[in-house]
Amino acid sequence: MAITITKSGPYFTSGAISFSAMRNTFRLNNPTGTISASELLRNTDVTNTDPILPDATENSDVATSTNWKTSQIRDSIKFYNVTQPSGDTNINLDIDGLAWNSNLNKNIVKKMNIQGTCGSNTTGTAAALMDDTAHNLTIDVSGDIFGCGALAVTDDNNPDGLDGGDALDVITSGNNVKVNVQSTARIYAGGGGGEHGTEGATGQSGTCFNYIFGTVASGCGFCGDCSNLGAGYENYGGCANAGGCNCGGWWFWSGCASTQLTTAECRKQDPQTVAGGTGGAGGDGGRGRGYNYQSGSLAGSSGSSGGAFQGCGGFVGTITSGGQGETGETGGTGGEWGENGANTADTGNGGTAGKAIDRSTNVSVGGIINSNTIKGTY
Repeated sequence: MAITITKSGPYFTSGAISFSAMRNTFRLNNPTGTISASELLRNTDVTNTDPILPDATENSDVATSTNWKTSQIRDSIKFYNVTQPSGDTNINLDIDGLAWNSNLNKNIVKKMNIQGTCGSNTTGTAAALMDDTAHNLTIDVSGDIFGCGALAVTDDNNPDGLDGGDALDVITSGNNVKVNVQSTARIYAGGGGGEHGTEGATGQSGTCFNYIFGTVASGCGFCGDCSNLGAGYENYGGCANAGGCNCGGWWFWSGCASTQLTTAECRKQDPQTVAGGTGGAGGDGGRGRGYNYQSGSLAGSSGSSGGAFQGCGGFVGTITSGGQGETGETGGTGGEWGENGANTADTGNGGTAGKAIDRSTNVSVGGIINSNTIKGTY
């Protein structure tokens, strides 16, 4: 079914028009006694919440002050109703864009009946919205109005959870605008998204080493002492036979008493700290509940495993091995209908839920209000 328009009227389309009939038709709050012609002038006062003969496009022939005639009453109306019927679904229902016949900003008493489902797939636009001047308008909700839930945040550089969308926006400068909540209504704001999980910590550092080399002169009969270069030096070569020394002869013997040794080759370890394995990426935040995501898990995704220590490649050796990076944090849980997304240890926050009803201060909300009919602020 489509959006339907119903009117109380048109009245007196033909035949005689009596004052008693006009009284019974238009003065509903007191349908007894006599009614005067002055009471049947078209009332254009937008602050009047119950005009006897209201200002409406259909009533434009009725005089407002003088020259009133009964014939002007033909085809006049008392009320104007627009209905979204049960079983219908509308995405981003634009209430003021419906067929009001230019009556929204007039004082005729009007009603918008939402009996089906209104939804939104974008958090920036409410499931049903009204943003034009209106007077004497009641938005009567017995069906469902579901805001859009936040999508998952996937960028660790911008870890804030995304915000959920509004269910119903009523922004108007008009007079006597109401939202009436029936017991079967479900006006639910979209949930905020969970914050992105933080990156896992880097693993414990390792220590690798290269050598620092040096030499110490040897002598006749002795190898150079590497400790002369400082603590930690060790001999790893040199001190080979370079020939005799203390050579000479007397009596019956001649020759060399000692051996000249080559330079002592020395080295010591030069430790270098090497970072441990990189931390794993944090998980995406969970989605928020909404028209676009009415069932399914709201949990954030798990973080990635940390990287392994890359070893001491490029170095001579290893003193201590480094550790593996820690697993990234699981993303925050998304919000249920009308609830904020959860925070994590990252630098941002969970996303804010949309509003069940975002309204101007002059718009009132009444009816059956409980945790079943409204989820979210209003």
